[in-house]
Formats: sequence, structure tokens, C-alpha cells
Amino acid sequence: MNRNVKTALWLMLVVLLPLSGRAEVERNALRNGIVRYASDHFGALANSPLESGILYDLVAPLSGIERFDGGLAAEPTTFAAWAQVAHELRRASLASSALPDRSVLRALRQEAQRTDGHPLIFLAYDYLRVIDGVDRDKLIEMQGNKVIGLRTEWLTERRVAAMTSLHDWTYHGSSVRFDLDLREGYFSNLAPAEKVEVDFDDGAGYRDITGSAEVVVRYAATGEKTLAARLTLTSGEVLVARTRFDVRSLDAPPPSATWSLTASHSVSGPNATGEAYILYAPGHTMLERPVVLVEGLDLDNSRNWDELYDLMNQELMIESLLELGFDAVVLNYGNSTVHVQNNAFLVQELIEELNSATGGVYPLVIVGTSLGGLATRYALTYMEANSLPHNVSRFLSVDSPQNGANIPVGIQHWADFFAGESDEAAASRDALNTPAARQMLLYHFGSSGGGTANADPMFTAFQAELAGLGDYPELPRIVSISNGSSTMQNSGFLPGAQIIRWVYDSFFVDIRGNVWAVSNSANTRVLQGEINVIWPLPDSYRDVFIQPCLSWDNAPGGTTPTMLELAAVPAPYGDIEALYPSHCFIPSISALDLNVTDPFFNIAGAPNLYALTPFDSLYFPNANQEHVQITPENADWFISEIVGPLEAPQVTIAASVDSVILNWESVFGANSYRVYTSSDGAIWPLSYATTPASTWSAAAGDSISFFRVVAVRE
Repeated sequence: MNRNVKTALWLMLVVLLPLSGRAEVERNALRNGIVRYASDHFGALANSPLESGILYDLVAPLSGIERFDGGLAAEPTTFAAWAQVAHELRRASLASSALPDRSVLRALRQEAQRTDGHPLIFLAYDYLRVIDGVDRDKLIEMQGNKVIGLRTEWLTERRVAAMTSLHDWTYHGSSVRFDLDLREGYFSNLAPAEKVEVDFDDGAGYRDITGSAEVVVRYAATGEKTLAARLTLTSGEVLVARTRFDVRSLDAPPPSATWSLTASHSVSGPNATGEAYILYAPGHTMLERPVVLVEGLDLDNSRNWDELYDLMNQELMIESLLELGFDAVVLNYGNSTVHVQNNAFLVQELIEELNSATGGVYPLVIVGTSLGGLATRYALTYMEANSLPHNVSRFLSVDSPQNGANIPVGIQHWADFFAGESDEAAASRDALNTPAARQMLLYHFGSSGGGTANADPMFTAFQAELAGLGDYPELPRIVSISNGSSTMQNSGFLPGAQIIRWVYDSFFVDIRGNVWAVSNSANTRVLQGEINVIWPLPDSYRDVFIQPCLSWDNAPGGTTPTMLELAAVPAPYGDIEALYPSHCFIPSISALDLNVTDPFFNIAGAPNLYALTPFDSLYFPNANQEHVQITPENADWFISEIVGPLEAPQVTIAASVDSVILNWESVFGANSYRVYTSSDGAIWPLSYATTPASTWSAAAGDSISFFRVVAVRE
């Protein structure tokens, strides 16, 4: 386990112990009726009537904690499920808790991802639930938000045991390093774990990894694995915990080199940092012809080399570039959610480093995906405005939010409303409030109160700053690809349609989490939120209405399956239902930066399309595609734009009495050559011979006097 991960876990590990130091008579008295005590939150453990210190009914139970009871039939967790259980136990505790809060847990997760480690963490807790059929009016007595009285005879004890890996996937399944340290990764109010055995689902069965251990596991096949643990406590009890682990690849290729980068300046906060991962073309031992691939928005900063390679090698894009003789350079931000300008300055730093390394012999080609296209646009425009040479000949913008991105404002309000109860919702809400999200979103929940949908002021300020710099670079050829429909096709639903349904009613908790798309013609409720938990705890309600506005939610554009992802979260109380899977994320008119305001503008039918865009060339499909999806069709377009016009081969001819031999130097970017022959240099036939080689021969004949060789990519 990485030293930083160990240190952080050790600082968190103050194990929540059962009540001690209290006479048995006092303990029994506490269990026989209402007990009063002071509390900083819901209560204080030193005076708690609950031996476990946790009254689970104080929070909305969203995790389905009953599934993870430590029994033989316990279900496997995911990292998200483990984090939600920990979140609920921490909030339901009547004292300070040893369980890490969301920010610490996610920082540990990111550290594990960056170091390609897989630390296992466990929790094992007793907690109490209110029994069915009790009079809620007489169960809890509160003053404000503090529990001052509780009828403990109406409670029943439950148990939870759960395991997860801080980094729950791998691209190196042939050799995976799992780490365990019970002193640092075991959170419990039970007896200590005396023995831990784990079956890694690799066919080797259970292994004893008690104490502190590093285990290297070798998988023979990709796919989802189910890890199972047996925890033997000092009390003799045995708890079972399971978790899912995704083997995405057995042996992803490592980069040839990795550069650590730090931008030289920023507009706010620390200078941006990141890594440039480099793959040399076959036969190269140093950078010669770099193609730079700039990553997009990574809200939880979980992408590193393996994830970026997998994303950008769709349709074997990276492999095709390597075969052509390009070196692939993939830029990974240290934090993609900071100001776009800050990561643009990181792009600038990489450009300068590349030109220094190569001597600027060959012009650079930059491909910016999503946010990467916006950051690259700013970097190149900034460099030209400040007379800084960049040596970039081509800039490709891939489904980038050049004029804004969209996440339904109703879903944004959903995340904000449930942030107190849901760990994932809180993470989403926090991500929406980061500078990059505020600079890109066409509607932002923080600025969309009072019935009007608005962008955050940072959106307008950023667009104005770009315009002040010159808007776009002038020196390179700039091209754009959209994954959105060019034929006005919507994203599968109508304006104002309900897109999420979540309704649950029970004795202990009522939940509403309904979401609608905005409408361009009617005042529309976009969120109905309700969390009604056990009396007398305060209930939460929120209804958000939005006046008629541009209907970005269902507009043509590169889509993202936010609703489907919400529905995939197991909801133990009711069912989160995605009424439609995806919504518009990058509107087509934004990706192509068309000077129009209608989200449903007829792109394919526009007679003067290039008069509406700053780009030199555009690619757009008929139907909507998933955001930054590479298809066989647009992959060929990409490669042709990256390679550019092929040079004409320089041909030499050798002739003899009975044959003619043509020779030429290989042309960079070509994989085939067409040889035309003619008896008249002014008239060339449509037919030709094709060869992948750089030589061609034919029998000599009086009718052939002229030859022409054309380099092509086929």
C-alpha cells in the first residue's frame, strides 16, 4: 500500500468502541425507557442509550444495508455501495465516527488509482433499527435536531459487514496487487478481526491474509469478478463480505515514457499539474512526429493512462496512428475540474515541451476531446495573442462544448436535494460546483432559482475572455466533429417530459425523486423531491419549476446516459426508473460552434453552413451518438485530417528493352499507391494498378509513354 494511503488511513482509524466504564445497573436502566442526554449532533456516545452508538433510522436508508448482513447469502458491494453504507452509518452515529468521510475516502481512492494499487477496506458494525408497528410519536423526543429521549425497548439490533477495493477495476489482470492492513483498513464497533481470508475469484480459493499483507493475483480471463472475505472475530463470530472487481484487460500496453508537467501560471489557485503519456511509433526511440490527445472532463479524476488509452483507442485510433509513424502523446490532467484556463496553460506547457524535445522539425497535431477541445482552443488562442510560437498545424475538436454543455437542470437539483442523504449525490453536487463545470454548463442549478434557467456567471465570463483573446487560433487548420445529429433528431423524448421517476412510501420513510426535462413552451416542474423519515425528524421537500427556455435536455447532440446510470443504482426503497436512458450533453450547434441559437437548427440542410462556423472542416452524423464515440466512419475522417494531404511521390524510372521499373520513396501517411499509365500525358484513364510497395514494374510497350504515381490511404 502506498505510504500516503497508509498515513491517511491511520489518521482516520480511531475505532468506535462499545460503551465501557458504566455500571451494569446503569446500562440496564438505559435500556428500560426514555433516557435523556446532551448531544452535539443527534447524540453523544458517552451518554448514549445505544450500546452500538448508531440508530440507523435517523437517516434515509438508501444503501440497502440489509443486503450486507455478514451472512452466507450476503450480496457483493461495489465501491459506491460501500461508501453509501459508510456515509449512512457515520450520519446515524450518536457520536464521532471512525468511518472516513466522503472527501477523505475519495482522496484515498484517487491515490490508489494513480498508483495502480488495490487496497481492501472493511467495515463491520452493529446498529439499531426501530421495530415495526411502534407509535412514532412516542419513540423519539427531540429538541431541535438533537435527540434527548428514546424508547430503547422499541429497537432491534442489526449487523452489517462489507468489503471493497478502493480501486475496483484493473487493466492489468495478469498481475493485480491487492493490499490489506487491518490496522488501517478495518472499521468496526465489534470485536477485532483475528483472521481474514479472501477468495479473489481466480480459482485459487481462500487465502489467509490476516494482519498486513500484499497479494498478487493473476487472472486468466477478463470480466467481473466477485471477491469474498471471511472475517473471523476474536469473539469467534465469522462474517462474510463480498465485493465486485472488474478485470477490463489482462495486460494493457504501458507507455513508452511519462512526463510530469506543471503549468507556468494560472488564473486562480495553484498551477495545474498533469502527466503526458507517450507511446513511440514502431522503430522510434524518441519523439519524432507527435500527435497530442488531450483528455476531457474527468469529474472524479479517476482516469489515468490505462483508462485514457482505452477511451482514445476506440476503433484502434491510437494503434492506427502508431502504424502510420506518429508518436501518440496523451495528456492527463491532475485535476480536470479546475478553471479551464488553468488546464489550458498545462496544454501550453506540453506544447512547449514537445517543440523543445523535437526541435520543431515536424508540426504538431492536437486532438482535444470534450473539455480537452475547449482547453486546447484557449491555449492556442492565448499563445497567438501573446506572440508565443506553438508550431501546431492541425487542431481537431472532438465533441467539445465550444459554446456550452448540458446536464438537465432537474438532475442537477436532484443531486443537490439528495446530497445530504446520498454519498454519490453529494459527490455529483460538489462536481457541479467546480470551476470547470460552472464555466461549461448552459444551465447551472446554482443560478437557476426563481423559476428561470441560467448559466453560472463564470460561463459568460469565460466565453467573453475567449472572445477577447481572439476566439480561435488563426494559424492551424481547425476542424470539429460532433456526435450529435445534424438532421434535427431529438434525444429520444419531448420537451417537458418526465425523465426520472422515483416514488416510495412506507411506514418509516417516504421518498420522491422525480425529474422532468425543461420545456420551451410551458412552465415546468423539473424536480419533485421529498425525504420524509421517521417522526419527529425534520422532513425535506423541494419543488423546482422552470419557465419556458431553450430545450437543451432533448436537443440534438452527443449524448450521455445520466438517467440510465441513476437507474442502475440499486434503490432498496422503491426503484429509480429511467424513463429515457440518455440526454443531450454536447449540443450539436455547440460542438460545431454554429452562430445560431436554435438547438434544433437543421445542420445538414443549411446552404451556407461554413459561413456560420469558425471551423475549416466539420463532421457530423445523421443520428445522435454517445459523447466522444469513435465510429468506423468518423475514425477514417479523423485519420485523414491528422495525416493531411499526402505528398506526391518522387518517382524514378528505369527502362530496359522488355520492362519498365518505377521506384519512389515511401510517402508518410500512405498505405497504398496507385499507378496510372497513358500513351498521352494530357489524357489519363480512370483505371489504375494498386500496390502497397514503393516499386512497380511492367512489360515495356510502344503504347505506354507516361506514368503517374499517387499516394493514398485506403
